[in-house]
Amino acid sequence: MKVAIVQPNEILTKLVLCTRQFTSSVEIMNLEDVGKEKKLDVLIMEHQGLTPTDIIQLRQQFQSMKILIVAEQIDTFFEKSCIAHDILLISNEMSQREQLDTIQKAWFGLEEQTEYHNVVAVYGTHRQVGVTQTALSIGNALGSFNHKTLVIGLNPYNPGEDTKKPATYSFDQIYDLVQSNVINSGETLIPYLEKYDHFYYLTGNRDFYKALSFDGKTVEQLIRLAKEHFQAVVLDIGSFYDSYLPLTGLQMSNTHILVSSQEQLSIDEFSRWQEQVLSRFDFYPKTSYQVVNKYASKAILTSKHLEEKLELPILTQIPFFPESNDALIEDGILYLSEYAPYNKVIDGIARAIGDEILAITNNEKEKKSIFGLGRRKA
Repeated sequence: MKVAIVQPNEILTKLVLCTRQFTSSVEIMNLEDVGKEKKLDVLIMEHQGLTPTDIIQLRQQFQSMKILIVAEQIDTFFEKSCIAHDILLISNEMSQREQLDTIQKAWFGLEEQTEYHNVVAVYGTHRQVGVTQTALSIGNALGSFNHKTLVIGLNPYNPGEDTKKPATYSFDQIYDLVQSNVINSGETLIPYLEKYDHFYYLTGNRDFYKALSFDGKTVEQLIRLAKEHFQAVVLDIGSFYDSYLPLTGLQMSNTHILVSSQEQLSIDEFSRWQEQVLSRFDFYPKTSYQVVNKYASKAILTSKHLEEKLELPILTQIPFFPESNDALIEDGILYLSEYAPYNKVIDGIARAIGDEILAITNNEKEKKSIFGLGRRKA
């Protein structure tokens, strides 16, 4: 959908960047310029003293467009006028998450995805960007914060081996056991996992010949039983999107973390994947953002440029340090190297994930408690 942003500012621009259905945008300074643009679907603007009469004229002028107005405070009568003329009104007093959820529910009929609220997909813009190390480090941090955590390798072409702690089993070895229901619960999965101090790990696919033969249903089954048993499930998706492993992982996760880097390859390669493959699938994460890996303050490609080109807000920047290695985990998990600046950023990501998981979990418990009120014992 093509969006016109009237008198753009940071708030309006962020809303457009973070709404996945908005594929392109133009910035205009007044409503008269809207007619100069072709094939506009959405009009987004601030309140700026609009009256109920203005709302009537706005709808008459742009009859077929979706219209969003962002207000500092919402006046009851003005709100009723917007509802009557099918104009979406949101408040600046809402958090950005609440604003985005309101847009999704009002315009696209999408409820918050809570079924996979504890599943996090870490995926990359291009090969060797550092997805596996980021996923493992986040998993370790989540576990250290007392969340029972599992990291699952779903990269079809990189098992993510830890050479310091070789795994007995890998995804390809347990795939048939999941498919045949030999592994049918978290308890039956545990014996096939590698146990670390703070988390469990299922090494990814070692058999590249099988990479394209894994079916989505079995991957879905594995994620389902994992998310029922563990408080947090982190999926190492990788950076290749040509099989059911990464695609199913992205579909069955509530939080998406895109790992990028300050290289032109990061933009070019991911843009091709997005255009040729990912755009053909429906993904409905509640939270989606990117982290810039191996960040350097003096790099030519800035975080702001990555945010604009990849159309995803940047949560944080992970600093580069010499021990990092992308192709292989030669020195084990980077988080365990105890490089303070790196660990501090990873801890911040893990806290953000943990807080969201707990918030939704507590909300679901509250709903169940409410629905249980007033029931008589049999």
